[in-house]
This record gives sequence, structure tokens and C-alpha cells, in this order.
Amino acid sequence: MATEVPVSILLRKLQKLLEEERFTLPGLRNRVVTAANELEKILCLLKAAKPNHENTSNSTSMEASLLRTIYSAEYFTESFILQRRQKGLIKIEMPLPFSPWSQLQFCYKMKKLVQGVRAVSTEVGKPQGQPLVLGDKTDSISEIREGQICRRHHHLVDVKEELVARLINDDEVSLRVISLVSKEALGKTYLAKDVYDRLDIQQHFEWRAWLVVSGDLEYEDFLVAILKQLPRSVSSNSVETMSEKELSDTLLQFSMEHNFLIVLDDVQTVDVLLKLVRLLAGAVNGSRVILTTRNLKVAFQVDPRSSPLEIWPLIDQDLDVFIVGREDSVEELVSRLINPDDGSLRVISVVGEEAIGKTALARNVYNRLDIRQRFPWRVWLHVFSDLEYKDLLLLILKQLPRIVLKDLEFMSEKELSDMLFKFLMEHRFLIVLDDVQTVDVWLKLVRPFADTVNGSRVILITRNSNVAIKADPWSSPLKLSPLSEEKSWKLFLKKVGRQEYNTKLDIIKVDILKVCNGLPLAIVLLGGVLSAIEFKDWSRAINLALAQRSESQSPLLKIVDYSYHQLPSVLRPCFLYLALFPKAYEIPIRRLLQLWLAEGFLQFLPNEPNPEYEAKKYFEELVCRNMIEIARWKSDGSPKTCRLPSFLYDVFVPKAMDIGFLHVHHCKSNCTFADSPELYIPRLADQFGVESSTSKGHIRQLCSYVSFNSQKQDASNSGIGTFLKTMINKRGYVLFKVLDLEGVYKPLLPAKLSKLQNLRYIGLRWTALDSCPASIGDLPCLETLDLKYTNIITLPCSIWKAKRLRHLYINEMSIWKPPKESLPNLQILTALHIGAKSPMINGLKMFINVRKLELTCHSKSAKRTAECISQIASLQTLRLKSRDPFGQPLDLALEPMKGHQSLSNLYLFGVIIDAIDNLPQNLRTLTLSTSKLENDPMPVLGKLLPQLNVLRLFARSYVGSKMSCLARHFPKLRVMKMWMLEKLEEWKVEEGAMPNLVELEIRGCEKLKTSDGLEKLASLKELILTKMPEDFVADVRRKLGRDILLTNKWYFSPLDDPFLMLEQKRPDASPASK
Repeated sequence: MATEVPVSILLRKLQKLLEEERFTLPGLRNRVVTAANELEKILCLLKAAKPNHENTSNSTSMEASLLRTIYSAEYFTESFILQRRQKGLIKIEMPLPFSPWSQLQFCYKMKKLVQGVRAVSTEVGKPQGQPLVLGDKTDSISEIREGQICRRHHHLVDVKEELVARLINDDEVSLRVISLVSKEALGKTYLAKDVYDRLDIQQHFEWRAWLVVSGDLEYEDFLVAILKQLPRSVSSNSVETMSEKELSDTLLQFSMEHNFLIVLDDVQTVDVLLKLVRLLAGAVNGSRVILTTRNLKVAFQVDPRSSPLEIWPLIDQDLDVFIVGREDSVEELVSRLINPDDGSLRVISVVGEEAIGKTALARNVYNRLDIRQRFPWRVWLHVFSDLEYKDLLLLILKQLPRIVLKDLEFMSEKELSDMLFKFLMEHRFLIVLDDVQTVDVWLKLVRPFADTVNGSRVILITRNSNVAIKADPWSSPLKLSPLSEEKSWKLFLKKVGRQEYNTKLDIIKVDILKVCNGLPLAIVLLGGVLSAIEFKDWSRAINLALAQRSESQSPLLKIVDYSYHQLPSVLRPCFLYLALFPKAYEIPIRRLLQLWLAEGFLQFLPNEPNPEYEAKKYFEELVCRNMIEIARWKSDGSPKTCRLPSFLYDVFVPKAMDIGFLHVHHCKSNCTFADSPELYIPRLADQFGVESSTSKGHIRQLCSYVSFNSQKQDASNSGIGTFLKTMINKRGYVLFKVLDLEGVYKPLLPAKLSKLQNLRYIGLRWTALDSCPASIGDLPCLETLDLKYTNIITLPCSIWKAKRLRHLYINEMSIWKPPKESLPNLQILTALHIGAKSPMINGLKMFINVRKLELTCHSKSAKRTAECISQIASLQTLRLKSRDPFGQPLDLALEPMKGHQSLSNLYLFGVIIDAIDNLPQNLRTLTLSTSKLENDPMPVLGKLLPQLNVLRLFARSYVGSKMSCLARHFPKLRVMKMWMLEKLEEWKVEEGAMPNLVELEIRGCEKLKTSDGLEKLASLKELILTKMPEDFVADVRRKLGRDILLTNKWYFSPLDDPFLMLEQKRPDASPASK
């Protein structure tokens, strides 16, 4: 029963009320405690009750009765709390004590709540079979933490057992190097240390040595460090005075006489390491070397005969995991896409039953390097059945480069179709049409698809084989079937984090395969459940999944339902909240987590300094349970956007609406509902205009309003204003917490916005607003205010009165007066403009806990600004710009920030006037723009910043002609971008430099003639060249000569570098890409 979600939300509100408030009315606290206890009891009963898939009239009536009771109680609880923040029409800054009359009313309401819940408890508590809930855990954040501990244990336990077995294998006497590999810090060093200190390992090896391999360690340093760890009888002479040959001879002699274990931790390159391994290779006494590294190629180079032990991240960026078992289908689809013998436009249909993996297969191919090389123009379109043909055309056109988006929405259907046809006539394209349900939809969409016999392709994803046949009679569909048992097992092991060599799993293998029926979604969902519990409980969990049978449910729905009910109760509202967003919508993770916070879904200690950290843990748990999928990643490897899988969306939107958790408008023809008191709408998602979707009778209960209507010609701007005015006039703002209008074109906001006293989240990003109400700073509960990418240039100083403010996104606005006192809750502040004489400079010290800060300052205040920044100890991300009113770069000072310890992400726009070695040394991401560095910065940066993952050198950051990357520098660099270095002529990369570089982009460096050493970048997968000379491109292509995506484009897409940006980012651009 999904009714648990609103019950758990109300329970947490009452528990928080008991923790924070002191009541004066005798008996009130006891009454609230009784109500909380009854809610805990009904929650336990609901969890233990057998899921009722038949929806009998009795169960429906009981559920409706409970929901009415819960939602009514939530309303008067919020009303009771809000009374302390206002007195009549006079707004006050400090909460008032509860009045005796309000406490008396609340006591009566608590009594009614207890009566209503007990009545339902009596019915639910009747015998209904065995409980189906795993374990006896309490609903708390500890469930999530325990699940994460179990998940990490699953990832490491098999690796540990295999590592020990290989170390003490008496049948293998030759020297073996055993590599522990992971792309990031996932515990490989901890695992190696744990095994290194085991008693059986100490007894097995006569001597052991541990060496942390730094990037600048010479071969002689290797030998000295190892010899110093030998028994004193051997190393009594001072090794410091020995020559390299004497060191080698001493170590060689000892290694031949004693079996040994050497651990080499954090190895980046193999040049020095290979000399050591070759020296010791003659030992045939069972000696071993353990090597920990991020680079899989290092492991294979050191010992090709010993397979590495890989440790996978909990959230894996590797797209190949989603097509495990579909490798043959992938290769077939790729071969048909790039078939050089067939130049005609071809439609390749991917056909199969729901949730069989069609979209995952197509998405994997769509993002492959060879496909991106073959098709520079690519479009992905989820075909919504309730959208008109013109809407679909707009969605396609907005994904194409070089398309002028201005006034696109005002064009007729024919004009849009002609524009698309003309564009496709000139380019080879790949268009993916996902979830095409009928032939009629396809026949409409195919009209502008031009066949210019240039090898263009369309991938059509459908469950309807008739659609596939009609789409292209000359192209046979690619049909997907359930996975075989072997492939199902391979996918399960991948998703649950276990290794194939673990024989303990064979005991439960048959039952797992029986539950999943070869369906990929069922496999990953069951894997998500099992990954969060101890292995000893797996059999019980699988038996519960097998027992959850219902004749009215398909096998897939059974496992989906089971997976949902195994979520900790604190995660269920977070998961259902994703149903507010449109199907297949890419949700910015930044936006989602802040909405969760505003809704009050998170459970954390009252004095928790960083609720955002807990929100991230919630998100990671849902991803690990495969209830959310990552849609896009940032360059530093962290997730950027996510989505609810389409099948789960179809299942849980109706469930969320049935329990009154939210209401979603899918189509224009069904946007009204009656003024019925039985219908409770706490959260409303509107895609087609607010005027047609809300009624005055339901404003009273509204908690959140989210709009996705971005049409410029729609009347929603005035409709939203009318809706908010009605809410204020009708005093329907007791529960209202979230107003999210991101992407809505110029909504009209009321001047009396401050009347919405409970408002916590205001999202106005990409709205093109020119101003906001002056009262916006008078909201006592405001936590998030997002005005990014609007035309608003000033914000009232009253914003600092919002003491709960945590996230303030502005667009280089000026706030003249600084806050009078510190703002300990403020975590994010972007992007504040500070003039040369602005008093806001001194106000920076008030932002004592800011983690992310974006500032634009003047050169006259650059040093003072840097000094203030250096005092913000919690700061992790900084974007600092110095420029004049015309956008030209001015001076920046680095020296005051040199010793900052927590700063890891730094963006600098402006002329650096002091030495580049004044940068903070713990940086992981560095972006320089218009720095005008005259000396090659790479030798300094490569040595100064060993933790650097991402390096961006934008326009005029370096104005010299030569650049060199030295050996062993940048050991952890993954992404490097060089844009508009107009004077750069030569670039040299020494062997051993940037050993982990995966992506390299060179843009607009038109004088660059030679680039020696690119072929030595062993990890490089993608090289993007934009507006580069053809001779340079040909030379690079000849030198690389391997499977690397190499593109050379002659156009510029919108840049992140503000100096190169020619126009303000458009509000009609896709929000998901921001």
C-alpha cells in the first residue's frame, strides 16, 4: 500500500514538532506523542500487510479514509506551526509563542487524528497472511547508511578473497604481480592494507614492504625505500651511500633467498616499475607484488599473465553495464548504422516487449565514439503520444546546431517542417525516435526526413511490430528477447557488485533467475535490493520476492512492486517525487535535491550542518537500487542530470496520483477536475498552463506547484499571477512551499509574494524575467531562490533577512548592502557582482559556511576580495571574475588564496598579476580564462597540482608560443581543454605525462603547427578539434592511428567561457543541459 508515504511524512512532522517546540497547554504534548505512536503503529501494519493488487472496495474505502485523515492532519499541523510566524496581517521576524486557543484547537485535532488512525488500524490489523517486509529495521537514515556499507562490502569481499587466494597459491611459484584497479578512490588501498596486515599473510611471506609511489619517484628511490624495510641483518649498512647497481644487487640477492610481498600503492606509470619487476622476475619462491592503480593498462603492462582485480564504483559511469548480455545486438545495430554500401536513408526498428532493454541498447549505441564520428548531427526524441506534431518538430529542431531558436515557436507547422527538411537535406544525420506507439505517429514524423543518399539513419524504438514493418519494409527489425540464463546471471553479478568466481552464489542462482525471467529491469531492480542487505539474508529476500505472487500482475510488475516496498520509508516520497517531471525528462540533480529539502523529505539530526550531503546520500541510494538512472555526467565524473526509467514512470505516476501524493497533467484535453472535497492535491505538475488546471477549491491544500510550460505564446505568465493572487486572497498558503517555474516564459508574480509565509523554494531560472517583487526577501522560510539566467540585475537588501536561505542563484546582480550578521545556513551563492567601492566586499565574511561561491569584482578590489575569500574555510568551489563594465578582463590576485585547504574547483576570469604557483594546491578542477600568462604554465601546474582531474585553458589564458607537459606530471588528469590560445605554435607531451587523460579538446588554436607526443597518451579515448587547420588534423590523425574519436568542427557551439560568449544564453534552451 503506497499510503505509507503520506503517513511517514506526517509522522516526521510531528516528531520534529515534539523535538523543537514547548507546549504550555496541559496534556497537549501527550496528545501529540499518542498521535505519533499511532502513526508508527499504522506504518508497521501497512508494511506488514500483504500488498492488495485486486483493489477490493473494502481496501479502497479504507485507504481513502486514512488518506483523508492524514491530509487533514497535515494541513492543521502546518497551520498550527505557521501561526507563530504571523499575527493578523503583521509579519514578524521572530516566531511567536503558541496562543492558548491555538493549542486547544490543535489538541482537539490531534484527538481526531488518533481516532481516525485507530479505526483504520483495526481493519488493517486483521489477519492477512505472512508479512512481506524484510527485517525489523526502523525507518531512519541508518537504513540507508547500512545499505551503503553492505553495498561496499559486497564490492570488496569477493576481491579480498580472490586476492588472498592468489597470494598464498603454492602451485604458482613464479613471481606474480596482482593489480587492484579502480577509477577513483573506492577502497583499493584500504583493501591492500587489510590483506597486508593479516596474520596468515605475515606468516606466509618472510619479509614484506609497502611503498607509496609518488609521481616523481626515481628508480633509485624505489630501491632505497624497499631496502630500508628489510630485516636489519640485511640492511645494516647505510643504503643511502650505495650506488644504483649496489642497491639492485643487494635487493636481488635477498629476493632469491626469501619469499617476499611488496605493495606498490597508487602507481600511475610503468616505466620505473617495470625495471623493478624485471629485476625480481627471477624469484621462483612464491613471491608476490600487489599493485594499486587507477589505470587498467598499467596493470596489463606490468604482468599480462595475471588478470587485474577491478573494484567498481557504486554509481558507475560505464554505459556498457546497461547492455550486458546484448553485445551481439549492439554490434548488429552498429554495423547497420555505418554500412558504407547502403547510402539510402534507412529506418532501423528496435522491437521488443516493455522494459526489455530497447532504449538502453539504442542509447548505448547513440553515445558510442564511432557513431558520433559517423553522425555529427544527432537527435534523440521521446515521442509523447499526447503531443501535437508541431510540438514534436520543435523538440527536434531545438536539438540541432546552427538552428536559430528565436521566434521558432511562432512559426507554423509547415514552416517548421520545411526548415527541418532543408537542414536534413544538407547533413548526414541520426535521429532516434523512442517509444513510437502507432503507425500514424510515424507517418507524420517521417515527412521532413530527407533522403539525400548520404547514409543517414533513423532508429525507431517500438513495442509494435506493425509500426516497424510500416516504417521501412526494406529493413528488417532488430528484435529483442528476454536474456538467456547465462546472460541474465552476468548482468545480475555486474549490478550487485559480485564477482563471477564466487561459488557461494550458485546456491541461490536458480531462484534469482526464476524471479527475473530474463527481464533486464527485473534483474537490476532485484540486484539493487540485494546489494543493500547482508549476503546471509539474500535467500530470505529472494523467497519473499517469489512469494509476492498475484494472478493480476505480470512477473515484471511483481518485482517492481517488491523493489519499491523494500525502499526505506524515507526514500519513498523522494522516489515518487520524480513523477512530477515529464516522462523521459532530464532532471538537473541540483534542482531535485533542493526540492527534496524544501518539501521536508529528508530525515537528519536537528543540528546537521549539511543537509545537502544527506540529500546526496538519498540520491545515491536510489541510483544504486536502480530506481533512478543517470542521464548525463559532468566532466569531473560526477552525475549532472537523471531521469526516472520510462517503465517505472508509467507504473508509479498512477500510484502517486491515487494516494493523492501529486497530480500531473499529461494532455491538453484533460486538464480540469471537479471542485470535490474528496480530491486532495498537495503537489501539482502542469505542462499546459495553470488557468486550466487548478480550481479555487484545491488551492487550500496545495503544497507545491511545478510548471513545465515553456511556450512563449501561452498565457501562462498572467495565469500564474492570477493563481498566486487567488491563493493569497483565499489564505490558501498554509502548506505552499514550492513554486518552481523554471523555463516558464516571463511569469507574472504578485507584489505581495511575501504573504506566502511558508514558501521555501522559488525557481525562476530561464524565465527571462526583468524584475522580481521587492517583497521576495521577506519570506522567513525561504531556502532556495533561483534567479539564474534571467534579466534581473538587482535584488533588494531584504534578502539577507531570510535566515534560512541556503541556495541563492543570481545573475551577476548587485546587492548594495551586506548582511548585518552572519548567514550560517547559506551554502551556495552565485553570481554576486561587487563594484570597486561596494560595501559588499566586507560582507563576504558573513558567508561563513558557503561551499560554492561565484563573484565578479573590479581590479581595485581584487586583492581585498581574495583576502576575504581566503577566510571562508568551508569553500569548495569558486568562480572569480574581474572585468570592467564592457566585459574586458581586469587584474586578479592569487596570493591571498594560496593556503586555502578545502578549495577543489576553481574558475578564474581575469589577468593574473602574481605567480601562477600561488594557486591552492588541492585543486581537482581548474579553469583559466584571459589570464594572459606569458610563461608556459604547464610545468608549474603539473608539479603543483597532483590531484587535478580537469584542466581548461580558455581564450588568452596563455599568450606564449610553446607549451610542454613533462613526464609524470598531471598523474590524475582526465579531461583537458585548450580554447583560443591564439599564439600557441608548438605543444609537446613527454612520455609518462597525463597517463589517465581520457578526453582532449583543442579549439581555435589556429597557429598550432605541431603536437608531439599525443600518441603517447595511452588512455585517450576522445579528441575533439574545432576550427583547427587541416594539416594539423591530418598530422594528428596519422600519429594516433588507433580507435579514438577524432572530430574537426568548423563551428562554435555556445561556450562556457564568458569572454567568448556573444549573446546571453537563451531561456528557451533545454534546461537539462544546464
